[in-house]
Amino acid sequence: MRLAGERQVFHAYTVWDGWAFDHSGWNPEPELLAINTDFEGQPLQRVKIIHSLAEFCETHHHRMPDQYWHDPLPRARDYVGRYSPPWARRLQADVVRVAPA
Repeated sequence: MRLAGERQVFHAYTVWDGWAFDHSGWNPEPELLAINTDFEGQPLQRVKIIHSLAEFCETHHHRMPDQYWHDPLPRARDYVGRYSPPWARRLQADVVRVAPA
């Protein structure tokens, strides 16, 4: 996302079925946008990434994984693994509903 009318993206996150994942874990995307708009005190613009990761990083001054001192992927995978994704919660709820009494 970026400030409305600005070029620079300052907050990157991923979405799945209305849910957003960022440094705070999984949250409904409308809530993420509302909270960030409130914090910034001005309108924000959701930016869909339509190019490759390399093009995005170059355009928005972000580092590629190979530009970090150590490989960031194990740390990133560990962090993502701390949060139960919405689809896992749905599957768990379905299992609980159909479990025999």
